[in-house]
Amino acid sequence: MKKKAPYIFIFDIDNCIIGNVEYPIMESQILDLVKIACNKNKISNQCKKKINFVNTLKKGLLRPYFINFIKFIKKKYKHVELYVYTNSTYGWTYGGLVENIEKASKIKFNKPYFTRENSYQSHNFHKILSNVFKIIISKLQNKYKILKNKKEALKIFNNNVVFIDDIKDNLFDYPKKQIVCPKYEFSKPYDIIKKIKNENKKIKHKTFEDEELKKYIKTHVKSPFKFKDTTKKEFKVQKLLWKYYMKHDENIKKDNFYKNLIKIIKKNKINMFDVKNIKLINDEVSSLYKMT
Repeated sequence: MKKKAPYIFIFDIDNCIIGNVEYPIMESQILDLVKIACNKNKISNQCKKKINFVNTLKKGLLRPYFINFIKFIKKKYKHVELYVYTNSTYGWTYGGLVENIEKASKIKFNKPYFTRENSYQSHNFHKILSNVFKIIISKLQNKYKILKNKKEALKIFNNNVVFIDDIKDNLFDYPKKQIVCPKYEFSKPYDIIKKIKNENKKIKHKTFEDEELKKYIKTHVKSPFKFKDTTKKEFKVQKLLWKYYMKHDENIKKDNFYKNLIKIIKKNKINMFDVKNIKLINDEVSSLYKMT
């Protein structure tokens, strides 16, 4: 009887599963500063714990057809294990990024989530597939006994493992194991301060007058928010800039990468993700999107 063997799909996150997360990152950083300001003023009961940008993901930040692709591979390959490998920080990845993606997509990724701490830091944070595969094997051995055999594990690495990332040659050790996808750059602007205040009714306006928080908001955040010391002229400029961002800072694309990836796999009857088949996929993707 043939032992079951997993297919292991490893995904980059930014511009691969989701678009531009500039706004959620800013919101997360503001929430951290709000928490510090609350603690300073001994009003910690006002502070929200974690960022929630599930609705933003559902409105386009989550890449189109990604959910369809996951459903497709689970049906086709049966024993599918999903991982993420991002060069985002450990804190951001575990502090809300993956959790929000999981809630929006209803897709569960295996832990650990691989982050920049798993990358080759002296080589521009190139990712290292061999290192993360060792960790994956150690986590999956009880579920798939076949992985305890080194020769079988090597076969699975060669034939059943694929990494998807928008940055070409982003694997330091096994670049030929990567499917290169076009960048998904959709951005969904929203008024961060208004959102935080709406979701945290207990936070008083004076909390936002904290000097560190004010400095960060004025320097980084696109929002028509009025501080006590904001002049009418400054506030008018802020509002005009905000209207501009809302109109121009939303890069909307009809993206069909994952839809086309399903078609390519079906058409070529791909049952192994060896170097030859990954090259075939990359050639077809490159042809479709005129990638170089």
